Amino acid sequence: MSGSIFRSFRRCRSIALIFLILVAFCLGTNFVYLLTSTTSTEAAAVWSASEKKHMIEKEAEIASLQSQIEQLRHESLALSTASIQMESIQMESIQMESIQMEKNKALSVTSITYYSSTWEKLWLDNIRNWQEHGICEAIAEQTTQVLAFMNGTCTARTDTPWCLIDDSVQQVWYHTEDGRVEKKRPSDIGRMSENAVEPVTDAAAAIWSYFEWTDPETGHLEREYIEPLVSHLRHPLARCKHGNTFLVDRSYVMPPSKRAKDRKAFLFDAGASSWNSGAGGPSLSYFAAVWQRQSIVWDRIEGWECATPEAQFYDTVPNEWKAKTVYHQQCISTTPAEDPFVPTVIRQQANKEDYVLFKLDIDSKEVETAIVDHLIGDIGDNDDLSYIDEFVWEQHVDNYLMASSWGKTQDMTKTIADSYDYFLRLRHKGVRAHSWV
Repeated sequence: MSGSIFRSFRRCRSIALIFLILVAFCLGTNFVYLLTSTTSTEAAAVWSASEKKHMIEKEAEIASLQSQIEQLRHESLALSTASIQMESIQMESIQMESIQMEKNKALSVTSITYYSSTWEKLWLDNIRNWQEHGICEAIAEQTTQVLAFMNGTCTARTDTPWCLIDDSVQQVWYHTEDGRVEKKRPSDIGRMSENAVEPVTDAAAAIWSYFEWTDPETGHLEREYIEPLVSHLRHPLARCKHGNTFLVDRSYVMPPSKRAKDRKAFLFDAGASSWNSGAGGPSLSYFAAVWQRQSIVWDRIEGWECATPEAQFYDTVPNEWKAKTVYHQQCISTTPAEDPFVPTVIRQQANKEDYVLFKLDIDSKEVETAIVDHLIGDIGDNDDLSYIDEFVWEQHVDNYLMASSWGKTQDMTKTIADSYDYFLRLRHKGVRAHSWV
């Protein structure tokens, strides 16, 4: 817009110069005429009434030209002022964007410290003993922790002790006092609050683990909660209580409440065969709906899957997301030397000041483990993990509770305790790492 204003200003200035030349020409012509006329005694006679009329007309034309020039001058000044104001607005906008980018970049490199909750520490201390066949027995003895945890996953309250737990795929009703679970709305419920996630308070730090960092702008200490590493690293009640109700339930996963604020958001999904379905339930529709509850709307979504044709995948994507979604019918690579290697794609598409979620679930233990080992630095020297804020991964290890579902995809060389170690290392590196379903 400022370019068009400057062009208008130059045109006005050119017109003004042309008028000035015409004025000079008219004055010069009459001056020459006067000089030649006064060289003889007959000059006064020549100065006839018609010539006087001609001069009056010329003077009128000059006055009109002067008026037009003055008007053009005012218009030019107005255009110049508008141009300066526009430049000022643009500079202010650029400065604000620069300040926000620096703030986001500062957050991406700020030292982030991870703290395990009291409940998580209990499991870290005992998982090697419980992982053989004692997980559900341990959960059964931790009723106080389970009640507090489940209460923290409620997405809507009622005028009774019942609450709604809605992970966007499945809805269950949970009694926050005695732990009962119903799939149908209990009849004694009258009113229900709006469907909104309540923030976890500091009083719940015994249950929920958290990250802390210093805000680079205010200097205040910020805290952001995350689900604890407990049970066999999915929903704590999965296959321990209420049958398979919580087997693929994702209500235990806690989205970020602060880290993604005012940042461009990217979702990279390795193992996305459809928008709204999947063997363990959909991932893309889940991340779109549940993250939006925290006011996070994805700016770009990119997915990979070996078998699903592109046309078939795009048919499942809602119209409002199609322009933001890119899908590849490709098997992902285990190394930066081959394409597509997702950490390399993330570096190409996003910056460190952006918010990035990387979900990895392709049911290939060799590929998945190689990528995670690369990210945490066990393979090669790289900073690819510094581009990732949120990491979501289902690691198929030697897990007696999941053996019937995972079958041959289990990595029998690794235990549940080993999986704990992976997620704990990622969290201590500042990444919000979640075990998936």
